[in-house]
Amino acid sequence: MARRHSGGAGPRFTARAHGRFGTRRGALAAVVAAAALVLSACGGSGSGSSASGDIKLGISVPLSGAVGSSCAPMNKAMLAWFDHVNARGGIDGHKIKVDNRDDGYDAARAVTNTKAFIAEKVVAVTGQCGSLQPPAQLPLLNAAKIPFMYVFGASTTLLKPLSPMYFNLMPTYGSQLVAEIPWVFQQHGPGTVALMSTVTPDSPTTAKQVEAAVKQAGGTFVGDYNAPPGTADFSPEVLKMKQKHPDYVVLDQIPQDAARLTQAMTDNGFAPKKFLVGSSAVSQQTFLAGVSAALQPKLLVTSDTIAPSSAEGTDCVTVLKAAKIKVEGVTLRGCGTAQVVESVLKAARKPISSQSVVTAMESMSQVKASEIYPPITFSATNHVGVSNLYIFGVKNGAFYQAGSIGG
Repeated sequence: MARRHSGGAGPRFTARAHGRFGTRRGALAAVVAAAALVLSACGGSGSGSSASGDIKLGISVPLSGAVGSSCAPMNKAMLAWFDHVNARGGIDGHKIKVDNRDDGYDAARAVTNTKAFIAEKVVAVTGQCGSLQPPAQLPLLNAAKIPFMYVFGASTTLLKPLSPMYFNLMPTYGSQLVAEIPWVFQQHGPGTVALMSTVTPDSPTTAKQVEAAVKQAGGTFVGDYNAPPGTADFSPEVLKMKQKHPDYVVLDQIPQDAARLTQAMTDNGFAPKKFLVGSSAVSQQTFLAGVSAALQPKLLVTSDTIAPSSAEGTDCVTVLKAAKIKVEGVTLRGCGTAQVVESVLKAARKPISSQSVVTAMESMSQVKASEIYPPITFSATNHVGVSNLYIFGVKNGAFYQAGSIGG
């Protein structure tokens, strides 16, 4: 497989029991405005036919920067699965060719990468990781009629109004937390709740959703705290939360920030009385490895992918081990995401084009497209594929499935 590395509203949930990324909003607005100025130069014809050659995909992903430690392993796992597909003959004899570019978790670099993908006439852009970059990339892809598939990150701004080219597997972090809070209260009782957020374009919306969900479920919202991505010392926020004595602390953070937050909790002798509650953003080893043994039993997080302990015997595990890639939540997500991409490409009308990929996705109903994800459903009016989530707890330093929520 040819690669190039360069520098350059969620579903409704019900509950049942079983047992971010960003910089300051002004800078992002400037990037989005700049992207809008070049829409006319990007064309709008769609692209990427496989009639006479490879199936071209573009991936812009943080291989470096604030979230590189979690996004790079996911990317490596995706590429390993595409290599596996190519080794078996590709898609109807056509190999998957990926232009794989680092964006350093920077919206401007992601825009530069996206312009290159459009010029190359890729079939689709996939494999993005982070909530910061997609709002700047999507206007370009909408104008070029190229689907933007399965970001590990979520934003309500990309779903309202519904974008014709944006498709994701996981619900927004706000939707996940809104579903999780009633489940947690049902299992462990209502209580007081503090929220800690990484500042992203979506974090103000998520904060409002969490506060409303807490009140609706019979709890009391006692504080909303936030800090920019990459914050080194969370002691000021921890000391403020400590004064509130919350029963629960909700985490709406990138995993690296959440790990530093929990370290500051340990250093300052603070823990919520009951649980730390998080979304799929922190359902990965990158976060868990930084959490003290005393706090780990207090973790409850959502995930749209299965736990590593449940993945033994899957093709993903076989492929990851063969590629000498550590089997963990983030690499299973990468492999599973690539499996969904493969499933869509197989289902798309031939010769494969951007439009046939969109049509194939909007025709999916409860399709088991991956070993790692629940069944996937899209439609012309729903571009969020997963409607069931797992609840993970922690035992012996590893995530396990403690319950599930879903429609």
